[in-house]
Amino acid sequence: MVDADLSGGVGGVDNQGDTHNKIIDSTIHGNVIMGGIVSLLAGPQKPRRLLVAVVCVMALLGAGLTYWALRAPGGSRGPELSARYDPEHGDAGATAVVPGTVRAAELPAVDGCSTVRTWSHARGGTDVGASPLSISMVGNGHTVVVEQVRATVVGEPRDPLPGTVVGCTGQGVGQKIDMGVDLDSADPVALIGAAGPVSFAPYFTDKYVYLENQKPELVSLTVLAARHSYDYVLTVEGSVDGERRTWTLKDGDRPFRVSGVRPERGTELTTQGNGWQTTYGTGSGERIRCNPCFDQDEQEIPGTAVAAAPPGYTFASAPGADPTEFPAPAEERPSAATPPLTVDDHDAESVAIAWSVTSGSFDTSRGDTGPAAVLGRVRPYLTPELYAAGGGLNACATDGPAWPAELTARRGWSVVLQATAAPPQDHTDPHDLTTEVVELEVPVHCAYLAEDGWSRRPRGTVADVRLRRQPDGRYLISDIGEVEYDFPALDDPTPRP
Repeated sequence: MVDADLSGGVGGVDNQGDTHNKIIDSTIHGNVIMGGIVSLLAGPQKPRRLLVAVVCVMALLGAGLTYWALRAPGGSRGPELSARYDPEHGDAGATAVVPGTVRAAELPAVDGCSTVRTWSHARGGTDVGASPLSISMVGNGHTVVVEQVRATVVGEPRDPLPGTVVGCTGQGVGQKIDMGVDLDSADPVALIGAAGPVSFAPYFTDKYVYLENQKPELVSLTVLAARHSYDYVLTVEGSVDGERRTWTLKDGDRPFRVSGVRPERGTELTTQGNGWQTTYGTGSGERIRCNPCFDQDEQEIPGTAVAAAPPGYTFASAPGADPTEFPAPAEERPSAATPPLTVDDHDAESVAIAWSVTSGSFDTSRGDTGPAAVLGRVRPYLTPELYAAGGGLNACATDGPAWPAELTARRGWSVVLQATAAPPQDHTDPHDLTTEVVELEVPVHCAYLAEDGWSRRPRGTVADVRLRRQPDGRYLISDIGEVEYDFPALDDPTPRP
């Protein structure tokens, strides 16, 4: 309610006149008065008739302006569309690269992938390989038809971003509308999405999205980028009340960003919900593509089968690859005895990964004839006592002090495909990584490639690595053994006569 005296300055009447104007139960919007009662408290002065006339004209003018404001084409709110990074996004998993060095002990406790992604973005992180976004759209009383969603790259593509990769693996939950966009493609238009993977099939082939009056329509959009890093905006094409309309959606006043996937092997911090671990490998952050795709009930999603795309499940940057298999090693001989590594010697997991990759990388044609040949290269990660005792277990040759004859008989090289360092399952507290003695389990998978084309993948090794903290805070490996699992004997299910 507005209770305002409009006295003085009208028809020469001052504050001591007998006429007072009151506006009751009304709202003033600039020059427009909406509703309410205008009352005149009159005295014996003659100018009150003039005041009545003036107020009546104002009331009529206000009513007319109010009607025009409500009925004018731009008077009501138009359709509202927005997009944002969505830390929830079905909790389907997320990978980001954070500037600088990050240790597992610095990461938050594992409480779903949304917590991990929020933590990474708050520290300047950028999504890697796949960036989950949410698009909110509401018609606000208009007839709105969305006919296409596409991504538009801003500026030039760049190399994958440097930093520490932090990844979380979670189970996706499909929403009402799931879409994907592949920035590496020539025409990055909306694709049919699933709960996690993205199809190769365009979404707007034979359907549209209609917006209701006040009910927001939510779209889960997964933006893929494997080969390069991109800045981009989203473009939504459609119509409002039959007229063509295009909306450009940004991250506030700037473009969205996503990093490509690093082609070389490197380290990252990952979790599958049971504590943090340091992993060495390649393809961190790549989202799986599906052809066809299936929902949570294992039912094929209509329209997701594409004849021109690789069938089944595949990685975005390597069509036809089997995501259940380790990526094949490069066929060319490594240029260095050990792949480039970023080692934080105050981080026990980082030291264990450095040992596994360094000890598992050897080249018989360059003079590496046995585990002793690589001992000098792993010396920076061992205590003096373990080095003097021969270094313990070799990550990629667990057959004793000598490599198998089938390896040394062929000139070639060994590479580590994947290695992971993590505390035992009953030690998932990040503080367990900063104690005086840290025990880690390190599964290592290797491959041997010979110059004549022969290749062999040795059996996977799970090393039991114990590290001791030195007076200067560095961790060195004091003991290396092989983890042996005790599997219970299976009873014979065959019924006896």
